[in-house]
Amino acid sequence: MKRHAKTVILALFAAFLIAATVLAAGKPKAVAVEPIKDLGTVGKGEKVVQEFLIRNDGDAVLEITNVQPACGCTVAEFDKTIAPGQTGKVNTSLDTASFNGAIAKGLTVYTSDPDNPQIELTIRAKVEPFITAKPGYARYITVQGEKVEGNIVQNLWAPDGSSFEVTGVESPWPYLKVSFREAKPEERLPDVKGKQWHVEMKLSNDASVGALTDYVTIQTNHPKQKVVQIPVSGFVRPVMAVTPPVADFGSFEIKAPTKTVLNVRNFATEPIKLTSVEGNLKGIEAKIEPLEEGREYQVRLTLSPELAKGPFGGKLIIHTDSAKTPLIEVPLKGTVL
Repeated sequence: MKRHAKTVILALFAAFLIAATVLAAGKPKAVAVEPIKDLGTVGKGEKVVQEFLIRNDGDAVLEITNVQPACGCTVAEFDKTIAPGQTGKVNTSLDTASFNGAIAKGLTVYTSDPDNPQIELTIRAKVEPFITAKPGYARYITVQGEKVEGNIVQNLWAPDGSSFEVTGVESPWPYLKVSFREAKPEERLPDVKGKQWHVEMKLSNDASVGALTDYVTIQTNHPKQKVVQIPVSGFVRPVMAVTPPVADFGSFEIKAPTKTVLNVRNFATEPIKLTSVEGNLKGIEAKIEPLEEGREYQVRLTLSPELAKGPFGGKLIIHTDSAKTPLIEVPLKGTVL
């Protein structure tokens, strides 16, 4: 009986020591000093930098393991450890180029505080353009090598009638030329006070094939809006487009002739004919079939059952009657099981 009582006392004493050790070690306590930052009215296009403070009210080191921003925000840097009684920083920036009106953008701060592992921070603002741009966007659908019809002009002015200067412009690509000057009397929009600016955008015909998605940036000396961003969108098509762009047969067992079809489409102004087709891979047969002569074709490919097992690769060469695109090369690949 005495031995049992002694065992219980020892167990209780051990538990007390463990508890005392845990209490002595302490724990961090994360507190957001100002969890919501209201920036008031912000000029559209501004990049606003903000600093949030995180205080450690605990008695152990607080760790910030990650900061996850919402769309539009980026995290420049943050303090990874904060000593007891000290304050750390989370520095963020907000790009207002794609926002209008009232916005609220959040950030989630992940901490080592067991009672508060996530802290939500919010940036609020009212995004207003102090400078108006008309039409305010540029869209191009063109074909590489073809003449690009007309230039896109943006008219800029301050709705409150205040005067400002355009001090510079930046294009996202070398093949999009952008220039600016004060609008001439005949170019001014009616019933608009103050200076008006004429920003001209010209896309050259050597633009890269693919999607156009970026911004033209206009710098100003307006006291409330230093930057105006004009979204540019659209697509530059190739003269001849092959779909799919690679003849990929994948992995297959070849017990009978294996077939696939490529579509070839002409986007040029003038008609272009496919004159012949050949491949550098033995065991492949290619045949051209017009869907609309000079405009759209199908190229039917057939792989012979005699094709050796294992991976294969090569290319298909399509000849045309156009000096713009005399040859079209299509990669061939696959694996015979």
